[in-house]
Amino acid sequence: MTTEEVLSVLHQLGFIPEHIDDDFGYSFEYEGLTLLYVPSDDTKCLTFMMPNIFDITEENKAAAYEAMIRLVGRLKYVQPFIMGKDQVWLTYQHYVGDGEVTEDLVEHMIRVLTVSTTKFHEIINGEDNDN
Repeated sequence: MTTEEVLSVLHQLGFIPEHIDDDFGYSFEYEGLTLLYVPSDDTKCLTFMMPNIFDITEENKAAAYEAMIRLVGRLKYVQPFIMGKDQVWLTYQHYVGDGEVTEDLVEHMIRVLTVSTTKFHEIINGEDNDN
């Protein structure tokens, strides 16, 4: 799997990825949200990120950590993490192996990240009914 193959699939799906830099790769928009495609030296894993979905403050730090933990229990394959000291980001890595990167796979990963963002906000706002 090469960066060019992934970018080609993104273009086939109608996205217009823009190169950010060598660390963060490419950004693109989906339903008003910014996502990142992060090329890796490990050509067997495909990585997408949803940056800065929530700002952590001293007042909401405990709630943010709890929401991150609950999200991991609800949605598989998506890992929340803290970027810097105060931003919650989501990442989804998929092992492709020697297989192809397909439109279905990329679309699935993007949708799962989008749903995960919504679910995180439901949890943090007390609107989550999956207790």
